[in-house]
Amino acid sequence: MTNPALSELNPIIAAPAASWWPLAPGWYVVAITAVSLTLLLTLTIVRAVRRRRIRRAALRQLQPGLALNELNLRIKQACMGYYPRKHIAQLSGRQWRDFLLQQLSERNAARYYDLLVEVEQASYRPFAEQAELQQRYYEFTKAWLKLALPPSKAQRRRIHD
Repeated sequence: MTNPALSELNPIIAAPAASWWPLAPGWYVVAITAVSLTLLLTLTIVRAVRRRRIRRAALRQLQPGLALNELNLRIKQACMGYYPRKHIAQLSGRQWRDFLLQQLSERNAARYYDLLVEVEQASYRPFAEQAELQQRYYEFTKAWLKLALPPSKAQRRRIHD
């Protein structure tokens, strides 16, 4: 009952287990893409942190009770970190006010316009009358630093032109 043809066959040998190495070409593409994206993301985050470093330093220097001219000085120092020094240093009075307002959205510029006009005229008032104005200008300074800095490329280009 045994088939003579079956006796001539070699025994069945099991194939070796599949190896994970070397990888298929698609996995190399996935690995290179993942590493590239990780590096790009890291570089983008580092640049963003560095761009905001000046703003963070200016915000740390702010404290309630600073005089109006000291608050103005904090804003100017922060601006000099982002814009050309020769342009910012020469601004005063109406030009400074216009510069500050240009960096804000239209809504915020309209909101703070009266305050900036009042601050511009405050140097002619007695110091005792400036306490309430100082607090409002302190809040404006804090908001302006958060809203206007760091400037966009379009804003910086507009200053250079």
